[in-house]
Order: sequence, then C-alpha cells, then structure tokens
Amino acid sequence: MKLPLVKRFVWMAALVLALSSCLKEGNKTILLNDPQDIPFITDYLPEDLLRMFGEENVHFGDQPPVIDMEFKSMHRFVSLSTSLPNHPQPGDLSPITYYHKICRQYLQKADYISMSSEENSSKLVSPVYLTGRGNDFTVYYYETPQTAGSPEHAVLFSGTVVNGGVKDLRYGYKILKYNDSIVPPSVYPANSIFIFKDADGLAEACLWYQEGTNVPQNP
Repeated sequence: MKLPLVKRFVWMAALVLALSSCLKEGNKTILLNDPQDIPFITDYLPEDLLRMFGEENVHFGDQPPVIDMEFKSMHRFVSLSTSLPNHPQPGDLSPITYYHKICRQYLQKADYISMSSEENSSKLVSPVYLTGRGNDFTVYYYETPQTAGSPEHAVLFSGTVVNGGVKDLRYGYKILKYNDSIVPPSVYPANSIFIFKDADGLAEACLWYQEGTNVPQNP
C-alpha cells in the first residue's frame, strides 16, 4: 500500500519540477523560471566610479523595465576626476550628441548600440547588464572604443523610461587603461572619471538607427 503512494509522490514531484522550468505552447517553449547569472554591479564596476556616480542614481533590482528603445542625449558635465590640467568644469555642456539603442533584451541582459555625432560608425556591446525595477533602470558594461590609444572603459548609465524617452539620464565612465604602446598626449589619462547628465532632463526617443547603415537617420 505504501509503495504505490511513494511512487505517486515521486512522479508528482518530477512533474511539478518540469512545469516550473518550462511549459510548451504548440511548438514554442515558454520559460517560467530561468535565472540569469549576471555580475552584481558593486562587484563588477570600480568603486570610485560608483562613488562619483552616486548610489542614489543606481537603480537596484532584478526586474528592470523592458527598454527596447532608441534615444539621443546631450550631456552636461556633473563631475570629473582627471590629472589633466585643462579640462571641462561641472556645468559645462558637451557639444556632442549621443545616440543610444537598447535591443534584444532578455531579463537582465541586452545588446547596446551607440554612436556620437563625432563618430562615423556605431558600435555594439553585447551583452550589457541591467538592474532596476518599475520604470527605473541602470545599464553597466565594459567597452574598448576604437579611439586614440585604444582605451578600455567601465561604463554605466541610468534613468527612468517614460513615453518620450528616458528621463533623468545619467551617464558615467572611467578610463581603465590604454592598450596601445604609444598613447597620444592629447587624450585623458588612465583613471580619469567623467559623470554627465542629460542637459534638459529628457533623453528624447529618436529612431536614429537603421539596419545596414551607421548614419543617424533622424539626428
């Protein structure tokens, strides 16, 4: 009498475990429980970058909004740390327009495509990591821009998704090192940190990216 009951319990437990992993709908598999292994932002990024960015501007949480958006921003310097004697001051406006596209987001990972008005082509970073909750998000990653000296950057930006774009966008990066053996004297030295915010508080939605071309379509 007890043996069939035990077998029945084992079978039911196996069924529940299978259902918690996935369900099938036609020929599609719907993942119900698919935890992602992403680095925690405070372990992943340099401490001094996070400190200058401000903890109050980092949106924590494991349920970031689905961003899937193209937008552009104009940056105003908030703070910076560099040994270069001549540098912008907090409050100065950057003359460069920055273009952003977040796509192929799945939970806390996404692809990030970007370029600036000074660049001739866009660049892709994949994956980038996301934290946040509700409409608030933070994106963080490392990149190696194809610029003078071939620098390596630790980067993060955050904001709030709204109908017109991203509100209260804040963007920061640290130059970790240069990979070229000869580094031009005109570039900012390694360990320089820059923190910006969007100049008018709203990074406007802008359909700038077209597959197959790297030129902004709606600057």
